[in-house]
Amino acid sequence: MEIKKFTIDNFLGGKLQIKQPARGYRIGIDTVLLASATKPKADAKVLDLGCGVGGISLCLLTNHLSISVVGMDLDRDLIKIAKENNLTSGFGKRFKPLTGSVLDPHKSLVPNTFDLIITNPPYLESNSSNPSPEKRKNSANVETEVDLGTWLNFSAKFLKPGGNISLIHRADRLDHILTLMRTSFGGLGVYPLWPKTGRPAKRVIVSGIKGSASPTKILPGAIIHDADGSYTAPVQAALTGEKLLADLLN
Repeated sequence: MEIKKFTIDNFLGGKLQIKQPARGYRIGIDTVLLASATKPKADAKVLDLGCGVGGISLCLLTNHLSISVVGMDLDRDLIKIAKENNLTSGFGKRFKPLTGSVLDPHKSLVPNTFDLIITNPPYLESNSSNPSPEKRKNSANVETEVDLGTWLNFSAKFLKPGGNISLIHRADRLDHILTLMRTSFGGLGVYPLWPKTGRPAKRVIVSGIKGSASPTKILPGAIIHDADGSYTAPVQAALTGEKLLADLLN
């Protein structure tokens, strides 16, 4: 489906201007917080799996000046926009958006080569929701092509031994996520994201290490909103790019 209307939106306190479709799935707080909560090692080679227009990739590249990112998405139109966003942002060869999917990856991808995979996979199982009339939004939110287990198996295949994965997902699927991840990953870390003090977490950021035998840890996490609805100081600092959530969570 041809994309006819776009917006250009500011992220990280105006450090990034990202072009994206006006309708359908759009970059939100989950994208920015996942990037801010993930701290690649210096010179890391990163794969952004399901990169869309490049939101996570561009945030990571802004926050970490020595890394390189390969972004992959099955939607050719979104990859075209990701390439435009890369030109606007000036990251050059540090960001390479490619067309491909978990079932049909780009031919340049080689197993066991990435230091980090970062991803915002579809949140909903295929039989658990009413599909959106927006095809791209439906694809981004619902496991239409592959389930989460297949997504994670793909990640394990393309990570180096000892490589890291970092993803954001619904808190009510945490049991399922941890069960699936333990087949290939250890040293799991769970970062709850609470909407407000005293409220149950709706999102979790989960990290893991390929091949590790270390136990799972529940980490401090972050509260998103103060009582008045404004962002808490740590989250506001993460959203504006002033501080990394990773430095506050560990």
